[in-house]
Amino acid sequence: MASRQLAGWVAGGVGAFLGTKFASVGLTEGRETLRGGGSFTEKTSSQDKFFFPSAGGSHAPAPAKAKAAAGSETRKSLGGIKDTMKRLDGTPAYKRMGAWHNTLKGEEMVSELELYSDEENGSVAGVYRIGCSLCGHSGIVHGGIIAMGFDDLFGTCYFRNRSRVNHEELGPGFTANLDVNYRKPMPCGKGKVVFNARIDRVEGRKVYLSGFATSENGQIKYADSTALFIAARKPKRGS
Repeated sequence: MASRQLAGWVAGGVGAFLGTKFASVGLTEGRETLRGGGSFTEKTSSQDKFFFPSAGGSHAPAPAKAKAAAGSETRKSLGGIKDTMKRLDGTPAYKRMGAWHNTLKGEEMVSELELYSDEENGSVAGVYRIGCSLCGHSGIVHGGIIAMGFDDLFGTCYFRNRSRVNHEELGPGFTANLDVNYRKPMPCGKGKVVFNARIDRVEGRKVYLSGFATSENGQIKYADSTALFIAARKPKRGS
């Protein structure tokens, strides 16, 4: 009888020890899993390497460059802007109450807005700094924001070229279709980005446009887009 009790105690003690050991291992593995996975919005090192290969997978910000003297920046320092383009004086009046130039304008949103126009071919460009309040994934500008940037600039391009496409007698143009191809993630708050837009062809009231978005120096292409605008008919008098 005593030997049976002793055997039971020994078996129970071994089982408790093994159970505690396995539980400890399970908790350790769980902590490792949580530590490795991170939060939903936190980029892992592998994501960093995929999205920002030039950064070498590091979360550390690039060393700040010395700021140029005020007013010393020229159009040629913006690789996405053609030499034939001229900067517009301020935001056009018809843009001041819009979503891009008003609602989203501000620090950590859309700032440093500059518009350029090429009077020879009618193309336009917008230079912006897009902040991290407009992200989808952490550190990456939301695709919907990029689409809005294209749509807004397409509207500017069409408006400035109404006389060129013989639409002065028609009403305003409206977006009927907008396609965006996202080529590389656009980082937020890391310098300016340049959007370009032009009119490709006109078929009656239909206006086909295309554009692309690049880094400030023009070397990285983040996205390209096409759009169809349709000019509204002006209501007939007396109708």
